[in-house]
Amino acid sequence: MIRNHMTNLDKKKSPAILVLIYWSIILSLGGFRSDHLMIGLLILVLWYTGKPLRKLFNFLLPLILTGIIYDSQRFYSDYIRGPVHVAEPYNLEKFLFGISTTNGLQTPNEWFQLHTNAILDLITGLAYIIFVPVFVITAACFSFYLSRKGTKKFPANKIATLAPAVMWSFFWVNMVGFSTYYWYAAAPPWYVALYGLGPARMDATANAAGCVRFDQILGTHFFDEWYGRSADVFGAIPSLHVAYPLIAVFFAFKFGALRTPSVLFYLIMCFAAVYLNHHYIIDVILGTAYGLAAALILNWCYERKNRIPT
Repeated sequence: MIRNHMTNLDKKKSPAILVLIYWSIILSLGGFRSDHLMIGLLILVLWYTGKPLRKLFNFLLPLILTGIIYDSQRFYSDYIRGPVHVAEPYNLEKFLFGISTTNGLQTPNEWFQLHTNAILDLITGLAYIIFVPVFVITAACFSFYLSRKGTKKFPANKIATLAPAVMWSFFWVNMVGFSTYYWYAAAPPWYVALYGLGPARMDATANAAGCVRFDQILGTHFFDEWYGRSADVFGAIPSLHVAYPLIAVFFAFKFGALRTPSVLFYLIMCFAAVYLNHHYIIDVILGTAYGLAAALILNWCYERKNRIPT
């Protein structure tokens, strides 16, 4: 009984201790910001205010961990990154998907930057703003709504047991994607447009690329501020912007709900990634493959864990 009491006490203390350690580390590295304070407070509020919000904590945990790990890369990325590939992705893109023009062969990115459209700028820019919220809202629909209502294809209890796989697929596709940024660091197409195909400039900072047109139309500075906090310039392969919507598509078809909006948003993101000059088509293809692999593996793990027949 005493042992159980000590175990429960440790569980109660652990989140607070971990948050304090997190804050202490960021402070010691000299990178503490208001959003670090908010993340820590969010964890404490969700954990210590009762069971209803504890469920929300469990749902958001993969997102919180991903955000913390992504932000941490700014402290060590330059020390573990392998050689940066600048010309290789560009030349492969031109070889596979090059467009013949009067000015010679161009990548789709180069062609799009000469054929922009204000409506497309608004649609693709908005998609780039909401790509994570759209994924989280879709996952929340599976976890908190369909897990009670069910669908014609899947009963509610089966959706409830498999729904956590959606957010954990998000976490693991990020972990594998982040690792790829280091063993195959690749310059995005906007970098080539600014600096050319020579040796990588390690002093280059993240750039909003085509997203700046969205800000110019609306008179905002959203993307400048967002990319000003980017943790890695040379993380073009794979496109995680595309991987998240693909995971949503997989589970939308798995559960038999939200299929049309999920597919539509995935297709918009595929186009936006290239049109806004952030990714090559090869990045989009690899992002799709990473997302599908994560969804398949996590779905299989949860089906096996809960003995759900495929």
